[in-house]
Amino acid sequence: MKKLLLFVALFISIQVFSQNIAFDLAFVDAENIQAYDQNLKTKYQRLNQNYIDDGRILGWHVWKVINGAQSPFSHLAVTVYDMDKMDEDYTPKKWTEEFTDMTQAELRDWGKKNSENRKIVFETQFVNVAEVLQEGVTDYPDIAVMNLMKVKHGKYKAYEDIEKATTKTIAKGSPRKGWSLGKRIDRIGTDISWTHFTIDWFDKYSDFLKLSARPSSNADKNYQNMMKLRDLTNRIVLEKFIFLNK
Repeated sequence: MKKLLLFVALFISIQVFSQNIAFDLAFVDAENIQAYDQNLKTKYQRLNQNYIDDGRILGWHVWKVINGAQSPFSHLAVTVYDMDKMDEDYTPKKWTEEFTDMTQAELRDWGKKNSENRKIVFETQFVNVAEVLQEGVTDYPDIAVMNLMKVKHGKYKAYEDIEKATTKTIAKGSPRKGWSLGKRIDRIGTDISWTHFTIDWFDKYSDFLKLSARPSSNADKNYQNMMKLRDLTNRIVLEKFIFLNK
């Protein structure tokens, strides 16, 4: 199951579709990215591994924005959880019990500096709707191209059906190694900037750029019909940084 859990994640496997698996996304903007990366590796990775070992979450993934100076966030943290277990009582280990090499005052000082260095700009929850991996691909690649979609009210199923019909398989040898479709479950309304997203998976950033650089073509009829149901509001390219799974 380790290799087949989705990012962040962008992103989940077909094997767990029958379970109540959901994803919590936190879009984070770090001022000093190097310092924040260090905190993720030395503090948060350790804590989330404990949550996984205790059975509280199924995975924790962190993705970093590539060439995203115009993006309002620098990192995407994804927590994978089972909705059937989220209401169970749980008391996590205290920070002072986990990081015994630091005094309480040192931990407070570290927490203050970390909070000043990063801002959580947006949070949401989603579920996976569909996924296709190229034959022979068993692990999620390092590059996730996230396309944010705003779907018209009352047209969610119609849109999702067209997306699934458009990408039934991915040709062997294609630079695109996989595709995923996710749906937000936390909020709806006319002020929401996006309701769904797709992920195109690549091994390398250059593979994505080369595919995008191919000669332009007009949309076929199927794609034109899909465009009537949704707007592609933004595209963000992410690189895998931390990928923990149960």
